Amino acid sequence: MKLKIILFLPVWLLSLAQLAAQESSTPGRGVLTLREALNIALDQNYDIQIAGVELEQAKTNNTIGNAGMLPSVNLYGGATRSVTDARIELASGGVQDRKGAVSKGVNGAVQLDWILFDGLGMFVNKKRLEQMQEIGESSLKQQVQSTIAQVITVYAEVVRQKQQLAAIDTSLALAAERMVLAQKKFEVGSAAKTDYLQSQVDYNAAKAASFTQEALLRQAKDSLNILLGRNEFEYYDVEDTLPLNKQLAYRERSTWLDRNISVMLARQQKQLAEYDLKMTNSAMLPVVNFSAAYNYNKTENGAGVALFNRVYGPQGGLNISLPLFNGFNLQRERKIAKQEVFRKDLLVQRQQNAVIARYRTIWRQYQNAVKSLALEEENMTYARENVMIQQARFRVGVANMLELREAEASLVAAMARLADAVFTVKATETRLLEIENNLLQ
Repeated sequence: MKLKIILFLPVWLLSLAQLAAQESSTPGRGVLTLREALNIALDQNYDIQIAGVELEQAKTNNTIGNAGMLPSVNLYGGATRSVTDARIELASGGVQDRKGAVSKGVNGAVQLDWILFDGLGMFVNKKRLEQMQEIGESSLKQQVQSTIAQVITVYAEVVRQKQQLAAIDTSLALAAERMVLAQKKFEVGSAAKTDYLQSQVDYNAAKAASFTQEALLRQAKDSLNILLGRNEFEYYDVEDTLPLNKQLAYRERSTWLDRNISVMLARQQKQLAEYDLKMTNSAMLPVVNFSAAYNYNKTENGAGVALFNRVYGPQGGLNISLPLFNGFNLQRERKIAKQEVFRKDLLVQRQQNAVIARYRTIWRQYQNAVKSLALEEENMTYARENVMIQQARFRVGVANMLELREAEASLVAAMARLADAVFTVKATETRLLEIENNLLQ
């Protein structure tokens, strides 16, 4: 019983020291779950907020007034005053010779201008503004989905680094236990001192690896904090495991391609180019403008033929303009707009092919990851049992130090591979759902 307590004392002290260090540096901090991380990101992520502001700008611009369908009404007014010396010889033979003649003038007008017809350009422009709002909505959805995928992947990376640290700490605990066993055997003369010294070397190596892994874990947490829009030095812990979906089925492109947000954006950009083409067509048609105004003008002159003049009243009219020739610029703009529509169509086709190829590649990676995960879970069972057997054999002197070290190394390597396999399944699962536009559900 005394020997058993001595054997596990280093492991217990190591766990206690880690717990104390964690509690001293994280007062009042609990475990940050994946769902909590996603909620924080949706609320505080800067990229999502920027995309949201851009959408609000597009909504604000989407008005019939901005499209040019409403009239403009302006108020004008002014007043003048002048003092002059004047000498005026009239045709009747009279002469006006004034010193310091004062002249005053007042004018004002309310004017309305309304484009009644511009080749249907205002209606095309309204549809164009609506399309820009739809693009803003799709861009926001894409940013939200991209952020969710990033948060899940980075969170999974933090969990992986935490599991890697657990593997190294297991190696550290096993080395500590082996060191105590080797010391006891050396003291009773049943083993050479070299076994004890090698155990100390292995223990120190595992401890150094633990320091390095802790730094990698901290870097992964900092990356997650940036995505969450939080203080990069804020401490938190994550869950030990990740929810995995190992039952995803391959879906034909017809069921998800039209829903893919990147493809939707490419098509919306093409539609916007088609509206630009219609705008160039409308520029070749006549423009009918209606204008109306109410004017008021009054002048008072200290010298001159007309000493007082006042006119006021409404006026209105229709104006029509038709572009006849402007250096073939309208034809050039129309040709460029047609080429732009064709270019956007090519971009749509390229985006579709790229997304389809990416889906196939990630699906194969997902299948392999699920198979690898099952294999590594099986290996973990064998590695644990092998370590237990080798420890028992080493205690009674049947196994040597090399056999025990090899078994322990196999267990630690299996733990590390299992952590990598879990991460790969989660990462490929996330990418598949993102392509299918099912990540937000």
